[in-house]
Amino acid sequence: MAFPKKSPGDIKAGQMVSVIVLAEGPIGSGGAPPLTAQVRIPVERLRRGPTGHRYAIHIRKWRGTNVSPVTLTRQGDPWQLISEPPPTDLRELLDDTRFLAQHVYGVAMSTLDIFESTLGRRMPWNPEGRVVLKARDRVTAIDTGYERGTNTIRFGSVDRMGYKVPTALYRDIVAHEVTHAILDGFRPAWADQLATMEQLAMHEALADLVAILSVFSSREVVFRELEAAGEGFEAGQIVDDAILIRSLFDFARDLFARGPLREPFVGSVPEGWQTMLDPHARGAVVVGAVLRAVQRLWSERNARFGDNQSLQQKAESGSIVAMRVLRMVIRGLSYMPPVDVTWRDLLRGIIAADLDMVPEDTYGYRDALQTEFSAIGIRRVSLNNISGVDNYQGLRYPIRLSALGSDPQEVQRFVWENPRLLDAARLERRTPLSSTRVRTSERVSPDGFIISEIGASFIQTVRMSRKEAYVRLGLKTRREFVDVRGGGVLRFDAGGRLVYAALKPVMDRERQGMLFGSDQQHDAEEAASSGVRDKFHGTGE
Repeated sequence: MAFPKKSPGDIKAGQMVSVIVLAEGPIGSGGAPPLTAQVRIPVERLRRGPTGHRYAIHIRKWRGTNVSPVTLTRQGDPWQLISEPPPTDLRELLDDTRFLAQHVYGVAMSTLDIFESTLGRRMPWNPEGRVVLKARDRVTAIDTGYERGTNTIRFGSVDRMGYKVPTALYRDIVAHEVTHAILDGFRPAWADQLATMEQLAMHEALADLVAILSVFSSREVVFRELEAAGEGFEAGQIVDDAILIRSLFDFARDLFARGPLREPFVGSVPEGWQTMLDPHARGAVVVGAVLRAVQRLWSERNARFGDNQSLQQKAESGSIVAMRVLRMVIRGLSYMPPVDVTWRDLLRGIIAADLDMVPEDTYGYRDALQTEFSAIGIRRVSLNNISGVDNYQGLRYPIRLSALGSDPQEVQRFVWENPRLLDAARLERRTPLSSTRVRTSERVSPDGFIISEIGASFIQTVRMSRKEAYVRLGLKTRREFVDVRGGGVLRFDAGGRLVYAALKPVMDRERQGMLFGSDQQHDAEEAASSGVRDKFHGTGE
């Protein structure tokens, strides 16, 4: 196929290109070739590697340690990405270095694009730079994972059918690990040395949800799962709820069977799951709740369209619901505090963000999520003062709007000049804020209007001696020093008015006492999370 040569000036901002990737993985069912899917990703200049602005893909030769650079673009035109289908033969596919690079790059870029297009802003890395995806690294499948602080994701291999199969050829695994990198850049304190087990579990649950729902948003995948769950359909057969939930959860189990994802709980929820020491097990309960909400909404959508739909139409409905719920979850992230997040913070963020975007919940998406979260013991979020700002009437606004969207000092000044906010955040007056971030975002609502907002997050970390920690916060410890922290997220509308606040008070005896617990609890959590805190990977089994 001949492509007209384009100069860089011909490339417009927001221009997209279609890339063929494996819809699930390299091994098709029943000996058939693997399913493929088309993902749309932003156009960018690509060097050999491939290396773009956000990612560098490194592919090691099967034998040895040398990296084999790959070119995905037309010769002489780094802006013209050429997408090629995968070989149908499994052996040829596993040896096809070019398609491996194309698949990893396509899935990584599409995952990043889901976040950026949903939140209406660029997502940073932690630290800044490119994320390096080592698509055929010399590690085991269990050691496949994102490493904090190095911007590196390593993909090992699994033994399948007598072959060594790169885990990077599984779409969900790439999406899962890339999500860890995105979350780490967005909210670094969710996985740092002061993060509790709850934040690590949140990381795992969100990465699993992005992996599962982004793959399930492909109509081809949903259609295949419906066929398999129904064990072959006859004309006029009704696709009932049992078949829908079997198709969705069987799909999630198939991903779990490869190792890096957890099996979501379908039946009874384990008692005391919120105190489990394994972050993967905690996260799996929440993943199960979200998937049950997807199944409920999918069933209701099919009921609205009647029983005369084709299987393809039902599959398309499943993919639409999966993507809508995924975007709701992602949108909720920018409404969550930068530290000490809980499952209820996640639910509140999802509901509040969706309420801003879609005031009328015509099809009950918010109610479905509230119901399923309630079923696992996370109480419903009241819509009364969900913004959290009703208690802050009469705020002073001595701010410069132009600076508010870019200058952390302007946000700190706003907090300082409003004592009611200072008291609510329980900031330690002598300690400066340890981190303040400001980001603008623009999103398009269903009515076609652009919603412009400014999001600001701040963190304060206070180091106290053993005696001071006991006197001021009632914390009992053998340690010489104790670090406590808190913070919050503030959202301002286009006119600079505060419209949302989620605070984690710093010098709060009750909150810090519950978080700190005891030295024994700290030791147990640190031991359980030693393999997860700096390197996100599989179950470790």
